[in-house]
Amino acid sequence: MAGEIALDTSVAIRYLNGDEVVVQRVLALSNVVLPLTVVGELLFGAANSARAANNLTRYLAFIDACSVVPMRQETAIAYYQVRFNLKQKGKPIPENDVWIAAQCVENQWTLVTNDAHFGNVDGLTVENW
Repeated sequence: MAGEIALDTSVAIRYLNGDEVVVQRVLALSNVVLPLTVVGELLFGAANSARAANNLTRYLAFIDACSVVPMRQETAIAYYQVRFNLKQKGKPIPENDVWIAAQCVENQWTLVTNDAHFGNVDGLTVENW
């Protein structure tokens, strides 16, 4: 699955909210990857929203249409490397984003995000939509 596009939570939410630019770009992809941590963040956000039942149904349908890859020991190795490197640089990022970055680095996915701090992760290819 190297070379695939993975969506960060910020971009997945823009898709789910009908952002026309993101919707068109996502629909043009043959496969959409969601890092496992993104799935957890999406489901939490849906459950924590004012329209939880409706959003959970919509979000689960979206998740089912995507490729969700489980984490493995290799993900944990990539995690420690990403986190340690960021610590050495003095550029920490949120914990969940370290996991997202690690899974993308491990699998050589391009991460589509709106979060600039992912640019501090060595070995991570990032696109901003």
